[in-house]
Amino acid sequence: MYLIMSKLSYFNTFEMIFLKRLFFKLIKKSPASMEMVGYWKTKESVAAKITKAKDGSMIMVMEGEKYPLTTYPRGYLLFGSLSKLKHEIKNQIFNESWRKLEEGINDEEVITDIKKTLHGSIAKLAEKMKYDMLPPETMCPAIREIYRAWTKVGGSKDVRDYLCLILQEDDSYRYRVQWLATWFGWFMKLHPVKSFEYALTMLEHGEVIGDMKERQRLLKRILMLVLKDENIRNKFIALFREIDWKKVRLTKGDKFHFRGKYFKCDLDLFEY
Repeated sequence: MYLIMSKLSYFNTFEMIFLKRLFFKLIKKSPASMEMVGYWKTKESVAAKITKAKDGSMIMVMEGEKYPLTTYPRGYLLFGSLSKLKHEIKNQIFNESWRKLEEGINDEEVITDIKKTLHGSIAKLAEKMKYDMLPPETMCPAIREIYRAWTKVGGSKDVRDYLCLILQEDDSYRYRVQWLATWFGWFMKLHPVKSFEYALTMLEHGEVIGDMKERQRLLKRILMLVLKDENIRNKFIALFREIDWKKVRLTKGDKFHFRGKYFKCDLDLFEY
């Protein structure tokens, strides 16, 4: 059944989503009946070991859990320098850009300021973490594919590196990026920007907490603003078309762990 639904998800349209939801309703499935990580229900932590998957990527095998966790979250990074980097990106890029737009500053000026910040203060902050970045061959498959496609298409290596670093280390961000691919329909390669915008809209609907919904609205507004820049838009379209989204989409194991977070992981299958 999973294999059939996985194949169908490549053709996500309003009609297909309706059919998938109807199917799961008929077989009396609900979000609560989907398999998910369970140690948190009875324990604060669980024994685990770090090893490598067959493809060379790092994984964490957790005692008593059906699927390993993709990659190994390094606490000193998540709660240290990486936390600082994410905070500054949110404030200097997203919050500041929103403020400027609300004050009536024109789009072109805001986009110019974003570019300066990305390649200035943010790049300088990220530079300190360059030795913490895993080599591409040990990255999880989804991020390895984004890294490969970005390298082939070209563009800012700095932005590529600190974006991949964040997604590799923080599964909360990574799962959401992977989840976006759930909403790329058959026409995604024909209309990359429209497909991306639709997926960002669904991302807001996937959030459970109000504050996170607001964050996704902020994310969408600023990302779609940046894509008005012709050069960035062309690079994005080339990258979008180069990425093999089958390698990026959430795997069965990813969903197993993602369902343990405050997010409607199976929104394409159920009406929450």
